[in-house]
Amino acid sequence: MATYCIGDLHACYNEFMRLLELIKFDPAKDEIYLTGDLIGRGPLPVQTMQAVLELKDKAHAVLGNHDVNFLAVAAGIVTPRAKDNLEVLLKSPILPEVLELFYHTPFLLQHPTKQLIVTHAGIYPLWELSTARKMAKELSKIMRDPQRRQVLLTNMYNDSPDIYSPDLSGLRRWRFALNTFTRMRLCYRSGVLDFKNTAISPELVEKDGLYPWYELGNVSKGKKKQYTIVFGHWAALNGLCHRPFFKAIDTGCVWGDRLSAWCFDNDKFYQVKSTGYIQVKSQVSKV
Repeated sequence: MATYCIGDLHACYNEFMRLLELIKFDPAKDEIYLTGDLIGRGPLPVQTMQAVLELKDKAHAVLGNHDVNFLAVAAGIVTPRAKDNLEVLLKSPILPEVLELFYHTPFLLQHPTKQLIVTHAGIYPLWELSTARKMAKELSKIMRDPQRRQVLLTNMYNDSPDIYSPDLSGLRRWRFALNTFTRMRLCYRSGVLDFKNTAISPELVEKDGLYPWYELGNVSKGKKKQYTIVFGHWAALNGLCHRPFFKAIDTGCVWGDRLSAWCFDNDKFYQVKSTGYIQVKSQVSKV
């Protein structure tokens, strides 16, 4: 059985189908892990989510920031933005299935037999893997509870707190975990997260002391095993993550670049070029 990890889909259905063809995906014996942001900005959200639903237990996903934003939109907490292209999914007959899927989609996936962990944005560098698992489990429990989910979705658009403490509780603890799993990119050695910058540059490191989260600590190593951590979210990173046990696989398909898959079993990358970007621009310009 081959295990493939696929980067942020962003509703790029056509590229998703082409990538499955390229890797010769066989649902009878293969499985895929999706790094989140299944929808948002891209051209075909209904078709994308229908495809994910049809794959059933052969497709495993984590929640990304765009997926969580969609839940807030569906709950009436925020107004949908035209550029996110969510209205067609909100009016689709598969909406109840999609919502139920997202309510039960985790923030961290650990493969049951292989040394593989998947999250959307990464794992906070000052956490042990055991802490990351615990925080992800707590957050998923909240998302399955209608009342607490509403509280979190209503109050999630905030960068505070920007550093972890075991003493964090309630909404502040939930929000830190959510921001870490879905929005994190750069941080200081102290563990303070930075939500303003998206690109890595020597100037940021030298002047501001900001580093990619995966360069700090050794969060891929558990007590007995070394894991490979696969993440998306960071399209601007595109090829700049050179750590042996970290795979950044969001290669900006929705922005006109590529959709990527990485096979755990042979350590190979597979990519298809984007065809969805022009459609996205066209749809946004018409609204």
